[in-house]
Amino acid sequence: MPIDKHILIILPDGVGIKNYLHSKIISYLKENSKITIWSPLPIEAFIEIKDIHKLEFQYKQILLTPEQTIARLYREAVAYARLKHNTKLKDNPTILSTNWRIKKNSFKARLLYNLAQILGNYLTKNYPRILKYEKKAIENTSSLSIKKYTSDLKALQPTSIFITHQRVAGLMPICIAAKNLNIRTATAIFSWDNLPKARLNVKTDQYFVWSQWMKDEMKDYYPEIPQEQVKILGTPQFEFYSDKERLLERNVFAKQHGLDPQKKWICFSGDDKLTSPHDNIFLSDVAEALVTEKQEIQIIFRRCPVDFSERYDEVLRTYNDFIVAIDPEWNIETETGWTGYFPKYIDVNMQINLVHHCELVINLGSTMAVDFATFNKPCLYLNYDPKKDNTWSTKVIYSYQHFKSMEGFDAVGWINNKDTIKETVLGAIDQPQSIAKERQEWIKRIVLHPIDKNSENIAKALL
Repeated sequence: MPIDKHILIILPDGVGIKNYLHSKIISYLKENSKITIWSPLPIEAFIEIKDIHKLEFQYKQILLTPEQTIARLYREAVAYARLKHNTKLKDNPTILSTNWRIKKNSFKARLLYNLAQILGNYLTKNYPRILKYEKKAIENTSSLSIKKYTSDLKALQPTSIFITHQRVAGLMPICIAAKNLNIRTATAIFSWDNLPKARLNVKTDQYFVWSQWMKDEMKDYYPEIPQEQVKILGTPQFEFYSDKERLLERNVFAKQHGLDPQKKWICFSGDDKLTSPHDNIFLSDVAEALVTEKQEIQIIFRRCPVDFSERYDEVLRTYNDFIVAIDPEWNIETETGWTGYFPKYIDVNMQINLVHHCELVINLGSTMAVDFATFNKPCLYLNYDPKKDNTWSTKVIYSYQHFKSMEGFDAVGWINNKDTIKETVLGAIDQPQSIAKERQEWIKRIVLHPIDKNSENIAKALL
């Protein structure tokens, strides 16, 4: 079959590498299309892709230029207005309170965000005003950037463009240039928590969502987007768990990571410092509660890929014969944060085997609950405040809008105070089906099933 398609994949950050380039999407695409990758990340982030998929692809490192001041002002004002609108729509104050933070790194930034808030208050009184100023933000996109990308796209001649998530406003000039050239564009919604956050910062012809739940959210938060442009295709990040060839024998995995194969393993998955600033205390509490069981149990600690801080060091030293740290295999030598980090391919297999061989996972509201549910393993959510903190509380965390997807399901188990950790964990180990009994029904609500078809769904849509 002649190759008459040319797919341009734009990856704003490293998470897209794991979710899209490490998955089978490329395998489906390469049979019928040429593939080009654009990204702010260096070429080193993509070297493995050639070997994994036996693929030659074009690559270009792009520099995302800052928005013009007026465009950014309008965009942030719209974001604030949408957050207020969404807060009222869902009667959930956390939508605004946890997603609007005035940048304080400079006087100019503080001024811009304060002005955006003032303008946003005006816009939120009338939804058509929000749409009007959203259009103004796009109209004030740098003409030089649009001209540059128009020239680049004319030379490249892709048949379609896929942006692996919707949050980076610096990609809007590419979308405008593509529209002017009649090149079809699509973007994926990054995660199950993203739509209420008012950060749909690129406008494309199609929007790929995980599930009917997310499509309904799109209709609520962006009623102006025609429903036929919103495609329920799933997400490829969980389909790795369907590949049994990735699984290692328990003894082999134990030897690789210094684990005792005779013990029950439980996973404590860390959060980023913003979500869980006292995560190290949670880990200490879990270890303290279970240390009397260390002849039977081992704790495996997997930190958040963007948190290689020293905050866990003390508890890891204290319990060095009980907690085994297995760090994510990510490149961390670039800039700080999600934007600059990117995963190595071996991290996929490591995480799959971690989930397969552990009895359960403990964390604060993490998506790892979905990962474990794919293997029908329970997740225990920590649901108490480990220290007094007037700026943070688990009550706020679990009020986030995306947790509404759990309503009506016994989706996770709950550790409601430090004193119940041991009892809850041991109960989940002994009778895993007695806790979070409807975990698999819950993930069918938020991720399209069958999960192992999601890469194929996305590839077909792009082709």
